[in-house]
Amino acid sequence: MKKKRIKYIYLHKKFVSENECSINDRNLKFIYFEKFKNNEFETPTFLNKYGIWLIGYDGSIKDYSINKKIFLRLFKLIDSMPMRKNEMINEQC
Repeated sequence: MKKKRIKYIYLHKKFVSENECSINDRNLKFIYFEKFKNNEFETPTFLNKYGIWLIGYDGSIKDYSINKKIFLRLFKLIDSMPMRKNEMINEQC
């Protein structure tokens, strides 16, 4: 499992560096939970398995993936949301 985790963190960092402006425009935050714990944030009740979640402003789960495939659909999914459509009027990227 450790090798997989390192690979995902590397892919995440690569994704962030290649898409920094788009990530900032969409107000995305990446929060890590190590062994289901994080010192800054309360552990969500749904966090009982490994994966990547997209959580909306309302706190609901918008998407989930056990691997990097979420990154392939992330921007398209976010851009289809009503609040995002309003934000896109002032988009910088």
